[in-house]
Amino acid sequence: MKTIICNSLQSFWDMAENDLLINLDVHCVFPTSEHLQKFIINSQEKYQIRSISFTSAFL
Repeated sequence: MKTIICNSLQSFWDMAENDLLINLDVHCVFPTSEHLQKFIINSQEKYQIRSISFTSAFL
């Protein structure tokens, strides 16, 4: 299992738009609001991402 670490929202979108996250697990380590997390998770099916998780370091 490969997990891709996204350090910024821009890196997440860049990789997703270029089909680099297909069938992979993604962990976001940038600060996100609950609203942004829901928005990102809603893109999971569109970009064929296996799973998306978020860091809890900013809670």
